[in-house]
Amino acid sequence: MKEPPQEKLNAIEKALAILIAFADSDRELGTVEVGELTGIHKATTSRILATMLEYGMVAQNDATKKYNLGPLAYRLGASQASQTIRAFVSLSRPLIDKLRDRIEESISLEIWTENKTVACYLAESRNPLRVSMMPADVLPLHAPAGAKAILSHVSKERLERLLPDEFPRMTKNTLTTKSELLERLEEYNKRGYSIDDEELYPGIYAIGVPIFDHLSKPVAAISAVMPATRVTAAREEDIVTQMKLTSQKISKEIRQTLHTSTSIKKF
Repeated sequence: MKEPPQEKLNAIEKALAILIAFADSDRELGTVEVGELTGIHKATTSRILATMLEYGMVAQNDATKKYNLGPLAYRLGASQASQTIRAFVSLSRPLIDKLRDRIEESISLEIWTENKTVACYLAESRNPLRVSMMPADVLPLHAPAGAKAILSHVSKERLERLLPDEFPRMTKNTLTTKSELLERLEEYNKRGYSIDDEELYPGIYAIGVPIFDHLSKPVAAISAVMPATRVTAAREEDIVTQMKLTSQKISKEIRQTLHTSTSIKKF
């Protein structure tokens, strides 16, 4: 079989480097910025971006003339993300089910998708009085325990860009300002877990513990969700201990199995 010319291979490598630069950025990038991030000459960067724009791999902001990932990139990313989520749930399910049996409360697996989390799996408690949710429920970032567990390990600079100044009130306990949430996230970071003390739904208490990928980045969380009437300080301490052990096992499985996959939070 005829070998492809080296210059074509180099062009592909440069195009991939540019795509990775966009994937790792949470803002639009200009031609000069892309060149600086990738080490590719400005003229070459400009040519590659023009081709990517034509095929929809990048999109250009008419006002700023800067670029971001385009519709084709998101189509490909969504397909990869779907496969990754299925693998993630498959890896996590046995460990989550065991945790549910140990603590006798419902456990949800929530995956971070930048401005929200998605409940991808629920191991429902067998208690007559229990909390249920539907798989694929979309949850906000400011109230649920799982989302706050994830955000507590995100840099303050990124949180400043990601979070709005104010949030909708869900209950009388909901945190409604960015400053309140940031202060609480610092506390949760030190603890290693977060709580939802009737902040999303009245009468519902939840504990969240983050899950990390092969780069030690928070990508998901497990949440123990229960009626607030069943929570005591001693019981919370025991649940947190069990949840942290399960989170560590899931994170280890991810590092071993999904280390070559696209980072979940990128989709």
